Amino acid sequence: MSKYPLDGVRIIALEQYIAAPYCTMWLADCGAEVIKIERPDGGDPRRNYQPALKSESGESVYGGFVTYNRNKKSVALDLQTAEGRQVYLDLIKSADVVVENLKPGSVDKLGLGYADLIKVNPRLIYAAISGYGRTKDLDGAYSGLPAFDPVIQAMSGITNLFGEEGGPPEVSPLALGDLFTGVMAGYQILLALFMRERTGVGQYIDAAMYDSLVALNEKSLMLYTFAGEVLSRGRDKYQAPYRTFAVNDGYVALITPNDFIWARFCKALGKEEWITHPQMADGRLRAANTDAWEPFVEQWMAERSSDDVVAALDKFGVPAGKVQTGEDLATCEHLKARKALVEVDDPDVGSLLLARAPVRMSAMGEVRKASAPKLGQHTADILGDMLGYSDHRIAELKAAGAVA
Repeated sequence: MSKYPLDGVRIIALEQYIAAPYCTMWLADCGAEVIKIERPDGGDPRRNYQPALKSESGESVYGGFVTYNRNKKSVALDLQTAEGRQVYLDLIKSADVVVENLKPGSVDKLGLGYADLIKVNPRLIYAAISGYGRTKDLDGAYSGLPAFDPVIQAMSGITNLFGEEGGPPEVSPLALGDLFTGVMAGYQILLALFMRERTGVGQYIDAAMYDSLVALNEKSLMLYTFAGEVLSRGRDKYQAPYRTFAVNDGYVALITPNDFIWARFCKALGKEEWITHPQMADGRLRAANTDAWEPFVEQWMAERSSDDVVAALDKFGVPAGKVQTGEDLATCEHLKARKALVEVDDPDVGSLLLARAPVRMSAMGEVRKASAPKLGQHTADILGDMLGYSDHRIAELKAAGAVA
């Protein structure tokens, strides 16, 4: 019985930066063989993204690369050369999936686009990740434009939600466009693999960052559609409390999304009269009349620790949680008990603590835990063992600069 759900699935990843590597990393964690294609002269630009750890020998291991590229194999291949392009086509012959996020149109100019690849592998699933989409009959004003995450955050309306009320919009420090698009591209790849099992046919996947983040920002469209209002920075107008509160050792997040949880909250604070108070009868009234209840809550919170607040509210069935830092996550006993963090053994700097693929399936073994590959680490093995190239031919390709 297969240990991993994606055992036997081969993915050629012509990828860089975050969106596509994030997509293929989760698939690799769950058993897919991911062969990352990189330029011989430096590889994925994120190979040099800080912060970095140094080994005793002076070797640098960069967090911006390792985080998104574990469990993969690296082949250094110059697609600007005819020899390099032929190697790529030979790899495609036995591939199940291609994931690619280069600038729109660049692979087509090389003769390596979807239409070219299905000539050598008709069952191929091709996932193209871009800023604004690549399907020709769905071309919009932005199709073909390059994009990075902060640009897509702004275009999707998400940037309009971050920052202080009355202040300028702020870009989220999380690469939301890259990360969520990576997840949605992976979702579509799994759907396409399932469809191919039934139909025998591969297909083209057009995963646009803009589409993905607009879907993630569904609340903005919902509010505009149903109320004609523009969601922006500041407090929620329909739910309260819905915010963080200062406690004596940090902050706690709290929400009362409906009136019966609000009633529980009132009981936890010993303020049962608030349940029937005319200024607090529903979320919108509470949001409009914060002066009637918020000062007391703020004082109640400030006198207690985060653990005490969470415990006190939990007794009455009110969800609340401490605002945690990266250090808190690294030492969290709950995450340790859940095995939600994995220690990946890097050959240069030793053990690295990373977030585990959030996949829990009763018939699946533990996720894979190999560190990210060095540039071109697997070139010779893959060309020799997978493609059947002789040592002499591999040496010729290296001499020509087609592979490294």
